[in-house]
Amino acid sequence: MDDRPFPKAALIGAGLLIVTTVVGVGTIQLQKHWSHLPLSQPMMTSAVPVQVRDLRFVDLQDGVAIYGGHVRVFDARTGAELPQLRERDGFVRAILNSLAFERTRRGIEAAPIFELVRWSDNRLTMTDKVTGAQISLGDFGPGNKSVFLRFLPAYGAGS
Repeated sequence: MDDRPFPKAALIGAGLLIVTTVVGVGTIQLQKHWSHLPLSQPMMTSAVPVQVRDLRFVDLQDGVAIYGGHVRVFDARTGAELPQLRERDGFVRAILNSLAFERTRRGIEAAPIFELVRWSDNRLTMTDKVTGAQISLGDFGPGNKSVFLRFLPAYGAGS
């Protein structure tokens, strides 16, 4: 039998490892629970919609652009084609992927129609009308916001 005591540092390290593991697993479980909520809840403000347009995005899946292919944009009500996305408009693809992920997670296969709204307080939001998931587009900077503003009539997208 060895008379040397067990190293205190090893006991502390093992305890920290156990605590870290429990906290990590708990965090993952909470994230799973919270992932059932929409991407964001609509903000409660006195702002009113100034412009609204329902959009339909069609991925050509031609693999040319860095994000997987060209995307064509249409007014969902009239069918009119809106300004095409440029290769540097990858932010639009990122937003679409976020909303599509929510649909996939919920098992929704309906054709996606997204509502683009410019509010009286100058916010710009995109909402999936089926899942209710909403993304505030202004939170990502004015350059990214301007990509979506092109799809509204006052910004040269037609009527």
